[in-house]
Amino acid sequence: MKTYIDLPLLVSAKILAFASDGADGDLDIWKKSLPLLSVCHDWRVQGIPRLYRHAIVEIVNTEYKENSDEEERNHSEDEAVADSGGSDWDWDNSSVSNFNDLVSTDYKITTRVFSNIRLIETLGLGSMVKQLLFGKKQPEDIYKDQGGPRKTFMSVLEAMFHDLPDDKITKPFIKLYELEYMDAISGNDAQNLCHVASKAAASTLINKYPNVSSINVMVLNPNEYFQKLIADLAIVYDKQLTKLVCKIPPMLPYTLTAPNLVELDLRLESSLHQSLPTIFPQSLQRIHISFDDVQFSWDMFRIGNESKAIVFNSLVDLSITGMDQFSVTGNVVHANDLDLVLPKLERLHLENIILTRKDAQAMMSHGLKRLSYEGSIITASQLCKQPLRNLDTLNLVWVEEEYPEETDDFIPLANEIFNKTDGIEHVRCEIRAADYYWSMVGIDWPYLTHLSLNFAIPFKKLFDMLPKVPNLVFLNMVICYRNANEINEVTEFLTSIQERYPEPSSSKIETLYLTGKFNQPCSYLCRQLLSGRAVENLKWYWPQLKDIKFQD
Repeated sequence: MKTYIDLPLLVSAKILAFASDGADGDLDIWKKSLPLLSVCHDWRVQGIPRLYRHAIVEIVNTEYKENSDEEERNHSEDEAVADSGGSDWDWDNSSVSNFNDLVSTDYKITTRVFSNIRLIETLGLGSMVKQLLFGKKQPEDIYKDQGGPRKTFMSVLEAMFHDLPDDKITKPFIKLYELEYMDAISGNDAQNLCHVASKAAASTLINKYPNVSSINVMVLNPNEYFQKLIADLAIVYDKQLTKLVCKIPPMLPYTLTAPNLVELDLRLESSLHQSLPTIFPQSLQRIHISFDDVQFSWDMFRIGNESKAIVFNSLVDLSITGMDQFSVTGNVVHANDLDLVLPKLERLHLENIILTRKDAQAMMSHGLKRLSYEGSIITASQLCKQPLRNLDTLNLVWVEEEYPEETDDFIPLANEIFNKTDGIEHVRCEIRAADYYWSMVGIDWPYLTHLSLNFAIPFKKLFDMLPKVPNLVFLNMVICYRNANEINEVTEFLTSIQERYPEPSSSKIETLYLTGKFNQPCSYLCRQLLSGRAVENLKWYWPQLKDIKFQD
C-alpha cells in the first residue's frame, strides 16, 4: 500500500500548493501551513521555499471594553505567545499592546503587530524571501491623537528589527526608539526621525533579504510614515522589483525606473494631493490603477517631456477602477493629448470611469480578447463603437442605483451593443436594478450567453423574454416573493407549464442559478416551488437544462 511518502513529486507539489493556498497574504494561513513541513523530508524540501519566500508583517486591530475580561484575556494570550520560546516551528509575534486610541467612552482599539520575520531569521532563511507583505486585519485603523500613526509605524519597525545591531546605519532608528519610549519626541523632530528611521530600515532590509522581488502593501490607513517606508523600500529594491502592490496611496520616489517591473497595482487618492511618480512602462505586463475623484492621467508613465506617445510594449492586462462610484461627473482618465500604444493588450477591465474617445480607440486594440466594463451604459456604448470582432469575452455590468438617469436608455443602448457581438464566444450581462421588479420589455440580445439579474422577475415574463436571448446558456436570477398570493401564482404556473405550452422551447439554458433577496432564504422558497412536478416541467420546457443551483 502506497503512502504519501511514495507520491510523485508533481502530485506532492500540487497538494502543498492547495493546502497552503493563501499563505502568501495571510499570517494565520501561513502559520497553519507550517505542519505540512513535518510530514516527510520531500514535503519539507518542497515546502520551505514555498512558505519562507514570504516575509509578513500584519497589523491587527482589536476592539475591547476597558478593564474587561476580554482585554485581560487578550493581553494574557499575547504574553503567552510572545514568551513561548523559539523552536523550529514556533509561532513568532511582536506585540505592542499599549498603543491604544480612544474610540468611545467604553471601548478602545488596541493595535498589535505580528510577524514571521523572527522565525525566518532564526532559521537563517533570509535569502529565500522573495516577497515583503504588509497586511492588516479589520477593524479599520482609528487614531484619535497625533501619535497614533507614528506608534503603529514604530510597532511595525519593532516587528521587523527586534534585534538591532549597534552600528551607524541603525543609530537613528535606535535614537527614535529611545525618544519615543521616553515620550521626549514631538512635532517635526518626530517626523524627521521617522523618515530617517524609514530610510535606515529599508537599507537594513535589503541586506537581510537581498532577493526580494515583490512588495505588497495591504495596509489601508494612508499615513505618511507607511508611505515613506514604501517609498524607501521601492528605492532600495528598484532594480530587482517585478511586482509592486500598494493599497495605500504611495509616496513613491519621483522616478521609479524599475526596469524589471512586471505587475503594478496602485491606489491613488486626490485628498492626499500626492504627486505621481514617473514609472518606466516598457516591462509592465499587468497594471491595476484605482482612484477616487482625481482625474487620473497617463503622464506618470511618460518618459521625458518631449515624448508624444506612451508605449506599453509588454502590457497584456490593464484594469482601471474609479472608487468614487457616485460622482456626478464620473472618474476621468485622459492622456493629455498623448498617444497610447498598447500593441499586446489582451484583457481590459474598466469600472466607473469615463474615457476619451482617443483612449478608447487605443485600448480597443486589434489584439484585445477580453473586455469587462462596469459603469455607465452610455460610456459602454461609446467604448463598444470600436470593432469587437477580435473579442472572445465581453462582460457588461450596469448598476441602476449609481446611474438612475440612464434607466430609460439602458435597454436601447444595450440592444445596440449586444447586436454587435456575433462571433464572441462569451457575452455576459449583469443588471443590478434598484427596484424589486424591473422591466425587461424591449430587449433584443441574440448573442448573449450569460445573464445575471439581481431583481425578481415573474416566471411568466421570464418565459416571454427568453426568445429574445436565444443563445443564453446561463441564467442567474433572484427568487423572492412579497406575499402568499405571489407564491401561489408562481407555484400554479410552474406546475402547469406543459398545459400552457404545447411543446418545449428552443432555449439553450444549461444552468439556472437562483439566489435569495430581502432576507428571504432562497433554499426554503426553492424547496417549496421547485420540487417534484415543477422541476420536471422546467426540464421539459428547457430540454438542455442540466443544473439548478440555489444560494441564500
